[in-house]
Amino acid sequence: MTDALAQSSNQLRAPLVKTLKELARQGDDLAKQADSADRATLEQDKQKLDAITAQFKQTSALAIPLNKQGILLGLYKRSLVDWEGRIRNQYQAELKSLLARLAVLGVILVVVMGLAELWRRTILRYVHDTRRRHHFLLLRRIVLWVSIAIIIALAFANELGSVVTFAGLLTAGVALALQSVILSVAGYFFLIGRFGLRVGDRVQIAGVTGEVVEIGLVRLHLMELGGDGVDTPSGRVVAFPNSVVFQSNAGLFKQIPGTNFVWHEITLTLCPDSDYSAVEERVHEAVEAAFSDYREEMERQHRQMQRTLTCATVSTLRPRGRLHLTSSGLQVVIRFPVDLKHAAEIDNRLTRELLKALDREPAFTAVGSGTPTVKLRTDLSTSATRG
Repeated sequence: MTDALAQSSNQLRAPLVKTLKELARQGDDLAKQADSADRATLEQDKQKLDAITAQFKQTSALAIPLNKQGILLGLYKRSLVDWEGRIRNQYQAELKSLLARLAVLGVILVVVMGLAELWRRTILRYVHDTRRRHHFLLLRRIVLWVSIAIIIALAFANELGSVVTFAGLLTAGVALALQSVILSVAGYFFLIGRFGLRVGDRVQIAGVTGEVVEIGLVRLHLMELGGDGVDTPSGRVVAFPNSVVFQSNAGLFKQIPGTNFVWHEITLTLCPDSDYSAVEERVHEAVEAAFSDYREEMERQHRQMQRTLTCATVSTLRPRGRLHLTSSGLQVVIRFPVDLKHAAEIDNRLTRELLKALDREPAFTAVGSGTPTVKLRTDLSTSATRG
């Protein structure tokens, strides 16, 4: 554009310069004729010279600005050429710097990926538990991608202070917007701890009893259990955010690792004139007869509880009976552990043994009817650990 403007200026100036040269030649010719001319001729030459001078001044007034314009355009062109050269040099320097950064970044990423692959192979070789292996691999993946993001951000940051400020503001905004999600992610690492949850565990959360079917990074899902027994599926799946572990009013209960039992309770009320020693003896015999086939399994679970809860005193898992004198009669309370797989069977067997024992001569009469009133109650929380 500068060259085009300069060419246009030269085209305008060329005829003016030609005219000035012609006027200067005519003036020289008149000056030479003045030496040999007479007075009349001199007078004519003087008039011609005045006309040439006036025309010369007029033409010069047009040619001089155009000449100045040409000089300025030349200066502008040299400045633009200098700028272009500096920009080209700066571009080449920046390109070399970028290529160098990319090369260093590539080397660092290769090293990080190599360390991550070594970490993965170490986990697969030395961690044999499937659940722990999954957790370690998940942690490795999170650390890997966070490290890659930080390395890339630092590699292309010219001013580290600005990056830190921007990252701080961005982190504060994300933390405020995703407060529940971040809390759920933090809760995930609590759920996978030593006394955390596993798929298949029986838990009670916010009054809902169920079996864990999935533990996600943000939510956990339970297959709700209910109906006529504690192990009967209701047909519904309940989802809870992992942040429930931080809610004091939610109440998270789970079976102690390696155990699968709950406590049941039978309550019956007999006439006040019943022989309490005979009642206690018969009830004890009935409970022992019903519990004999499951004693070995309860002892195994008791040993597992002792190994798990090394710093706690764990009482034996055996039936316990209590007699109470109430205003309505002699109340017998029997509390006994049952394996969840055979809960209904144990309840039925104990009830039958108890009824047979009370019907033996001399028979005992229940208050209000000719047969004992039996009440079953399930208490899951007494055999669980609370999160």
